[in-house]
Amino acid sequence: MTISNGLLDPPSGFPVVGMIGGGQLARMTAQSAISLGIGFRVLAAGSTDSAARAVREVAIGDPDDPLVAAEFASECDVVTFDHEQVPPAVLDAMSSAGATLRPGPESLVYAQDKIAMRELLTTAGLPCPRWRVVAKSSEAAEFAASLGGELVLKLSRGGYDGRGVWVCGNETEIADVMKQELPD
Repeated sequence: MTISNGLLDPPSGFPVVGMIGGGQLARMTAQSAISLGIGFRVLAAGSTDSAARAVREVAIGDPDDPLVAAEFASECDVVTFDHEQVPPAVLDAMSSAGATLRPGPESLVYAQDKIAMRELLTTAGLPCPRWRVVAKSSEAAEFAASLGGELVLKLSRGGYDGRGVWVCGNETEIADVMKQELPD
């Protein structure tokens, strides 16, 4: 084994896991990879990303660029993601280049789109909170009234880690959120 940057290289024959995105999850995953002796690489947007400051093998580039992501994936045995907001074009480029993606694009859509997720869970008969797709504040207010309490409004795409989620207690709050997020 050789020592690089004060760290031991992973033993040969072990897989190399690549992670698209250099955030907190990538940084935490690196710890587990080290303890398992697995090679771990990160594609980070910049050198100040959380994982880029702690992971030994970091590629700096635009994680949303299909060509950059496909090139990065070609150096890994399997690729996973720091967050679910990976553009479909990036997933397609990596898949077309023969990369092994976990979770695969066919699964990731359910993390990216709350409507698709709720439809799948409901169709499968799994327990879900009562939900409805709404486009107008009047539809949301009507649904809230049928529930008899607070309403949780969520963006169907793009929200995560508390972003794109609002708890509304009355029609005014619902209208304010809907006006802000779905302007005419």
